[in-house]
Amino acid sequence: MVAKGYLGYGAVIFVVLACSFAVVGAPAATAQTDADWAWPGMQFDVYKGGSWYSCSVGYPAWDDDGTRYFITASHCFRDEDGRHYQDDDGTTLKIYSAGDHSRPVGFEETFPKPKDGWYTDISLVQMYPGRKLQGYSWRNIPDDPAVAAVGDPACLIGLNHDNANCGKVTEVAAEMTPQGAAASVRTTRASYCSHPGDSGGAVYNRKLDVALGINITGNRNHNEPGTSGACQSSYIPIGRALRFLRQRHPSLSI
Repeated sequence: MVAKGYLGYGAVIFVVLACSFAVVGAPAATAQTDADWAWPGMQFDVYKGGSWYSCSVGYPAWDDDGTRYFITASHCFRDEDGRHYQDDDGTTLKIYSAGDHSRPVGFEETFPKPKDGWYTDISLVQMYPGRKLQGYSWRNIPDDPAVAAVGDPACLIGLNHDNANCGKVTEVAAEMTPQGAAASVRTTRASYCSHPGDSGGAVYNRKLDVALGINITGNRNHNEPGTSGACQSSYIPIGRALRFLRQRHPSLSI
């Protein structure tokens, strides 16, 4: 498991599920959607700090020019202190399929910078023309953006899950400050379980069939496999993610 940066709010300790070490062939549900370049819940790998790490695809996206993207968590491209990784030539990190680290399929195109002490943990990955992520993923994930209220169902799809992983929204507009970073994040908290590697995965309401957000954190005590107790995770609301990304890409859609 990768070293983790912990987040605190009140008496609850949160962990940014930055990535897991890459494991080829992690289980997930097989399916194809119209956005066949990167499907929700699919594993992607990045090389940073001398090691391979894995995160999850959130929502595939595109713009009016036909450019293909997907939305994921920005900390997948950062170190545990929140510093943004770049390659030696100054370019952003490339992304790879889990089973092929020889040929990149895309790169981090848009990422946030802390402003006035706040930070939106969202990045946009652009796919190279004609290239696709390879692996397993989920079908029929709703993509109609919606705002959640406390008590609403919230389900996560990430590379660690081969079944629906659901809980309920427990708090909206929560504020957390990553340790070692100079910025805070505003999130929605929920009781679904997330594990290292699930960062960036899609969160949705399967009862109302709407998109909710991008998974970013889990609880270090109750979100590891084999532990008991209620899970405590959080996500960036999809509306906030799209508002941030549309500053650079006004026609971006999911």
